[in-house]
Amino acid sequence: MSKTVGDILIGVLDDLGEAELKKFRRKLCDRKQEPKVRRGIVEKADPVDLVDILTHTFTEDGAVDVAIEVLGAINCEGVAEELTEFKKSQGSCVTSGDAMENPTGPKNSIKDKHFVDHHRTALIDRVSQLEPILDRLLEKEILTQNAYSEVRAIKTNQKRMRELFDGPLKACGTKGKDIFLDILMKLEPFLISDLKGE
Repeated sequence: MSKTVGDILIGVLDDLGEAELKKFRRKLCDRKQEPKVRRGIVEKADPVDLVDILTHTFTEDGAVDVAIEVLGAINCEGVAEELTEFKKSQGSCVTSGDAMENPTGPKNSIKDKHFVDHHRTALIDRVSQLEPILDRLLEKEILTQNAYSEVRAIKTNQKRMRELFDGPLKACGTKGKDIFLDILMKLEPFLISDLKGE
């Protein structure tokens, strides 16, 4: 059975020492390009968690590129070269076999936005029960304790919601957004039914 992108990335990060892994996390958060990765999300992440964060934030193909870039920046060129070779062997698209047979596959996922992404602006403007939503996101481990404290420290609900979308929700991918939507349906039922009726 051939190795997936996740397997390769986990193997590479597993080979780093604790000090190098710490540098990797730090450099990953220091990147200037969007999307950015928040320090609170990766602070205590092990290699498996880091790979989940990378693939959810940048897609599988992008995760390999970002890992190569960050490894080069922390002087781990040998490991970065290993990833570069893997990428070359996979061709330009390092995703599942289905997606390689059907090149429009990954592009469709960008068009078919998740409900919460599609209604991002309305949710930012209209969600009012933010404190209990944050409590439940923490309970479901969509938010780390650090991210929870950072979001709660922000003054307005709109800015808190933006922070939630740009940080934790972006990092946790579809599964996290599904949980977020379930919480919204319980706490903001009229808002969600209104948005569904649009």
